[in-house]
Amino acid sequence: MNKYDKFYPIFFISLFFISNLSWAGLSGVAEFSPQQLTEMTGQWLQQDLGIQADSSIEVEVVPLDNRIGSKVCAGAPEFSRPQNGNSRQFTVNISCSQPGSWQLYIPVRVTEMVEAVAVRQNIATGTVITADMLHMTDKERRFVRGNLISDPRQIVGARSKRALSNGQLITMQDLCLVCRGDVVTILIDNSGLSVSASGIAEQDGTFGDTIAVKNQQSGRKIQTEVVAVNQVRVKF
Repeated sequence: MNKYDKFYPIFFISLFFISNLSWAGLSGVAEFSPQQLTEMTGQWLQQDLGIQADSSIEVEVVPLDNRIGSKVCAGAPEFSRPQNGNSRQFTVNISCSQPGSWQLYIPVRVTEMVEAVAVRQNIATGTVITADMLHMTDKERRFVRGNLISDPRQIVGARSKRALSNGQLITMQDLCLVCRGDVVTILIDNSGLSVSASGIAEQDGTFGDTIAVKNQQSGRKIQTEVVAVNQVRVKF
């Protein structure tokens, strides 16, 4: 047997222990697995973006590949992200300078969701909306246009101005809360006095629109604001 045959195993075992002792001797040195770094990225983003537990913003972090192995860092790794550019999709930089310099890049997607009223069936133009046609759903804000409806009770009894597809979000622009020719209730609030009258709508209107209404009793046309389904308020 070669005289070095016994020496080499002892030499490498000694190196292993010396190496581990040197890492252990460094104050604050810790080892982080890919899974831990992925979770830490999500936690850092929640804080950096100011996302609350009940927020409508969702953060999706692409997990680091386990094949990169664990990383050692004296203290906590540092995280940073681009301050300009796409705010929905970007890359977070994870880095550490001690005891050995390293950095990783991890893709992130940030999505803002909105809860709004959608239809649960196809609806033809001119259909009167009933409660069983509606449900609440979540959609990405970037796909949403128009004035969304947060409470289905606001639009029960309204009429569709255009065809709506199953699953489609409803906006106020899709409806007339008051339609031309409808009999409406005219609300009059003036100097603490509240009275009501009936009238005929001269125009279509949705929430907040100004429309002309003909008072059925006097025959006068007055300017009113749409405040609810088949309800308007006199504008002074």
